[in-house]
Amino acid sequence: MLADFQQALADLTASPELCMAVKIDPSLLMRRYQLTDREAGRLEGIVRHPGMACSCMVYRANRLAPLALNTPRLCKALGHDLRAVASDYWADHPQSNVHFYVEADRFCRFVRREIARGRSFGPEVGSALEIESAQVAAALRESHTEAA
Repeated sequence: MLADFQQALADLTASPELCMAVKIDPSLLMRRYQLTDREAGRLEGIVRHPGMACSCMVYRANRLAPLALNTPRLCKALGHDLRAVASDYWADHPQSNVHFYVEADRFCRFVRREIARGRSFGPEVGSALEIESAQVAAALRESHTEAA
C-alpha cells in the first residue's frame, strides 16, 4: 500500500500523460496500484493541484539535462522532433540513470533504434548521432576506467 502510493506518485511525476489520464478517470489509480481510498484520494488531489505541472516539468528537465549536455548537436538536429523523441524515450526507459553518460548513451541507442525501425528525421540527425554517440561511448568507457 505505502509502496504502491510512493510508486504511483513517482510514476505520476514522471508522466504528464498519466496525470491527464487520472484526471479523466481517477479509478485508473486503483486499477494500477494497490491503494487505500485515502491514498487514492490524496493522489487525485495531487494530480489536480496546479503545482503538479511544475513537478512534471522539473522531472523532465532533469531527464533532459544529460541529453542536452552530452548530445547538443543531436538535440539541435532533432529540432522540433526532440520533444516527441524525448517523450518516447522516457516512456521506453521510465527509470532514469543519474550517470549522465549512461543516460545519454541510452538515448543515442534509442534514436539509432528508431531510425532502424524506419522513423525519419532531418538530414543532420544521422551525422550528429554518429559523432556524439561515439563521444558519449568513449566518455562512458573512461568514466568506468576512472571509477575502477
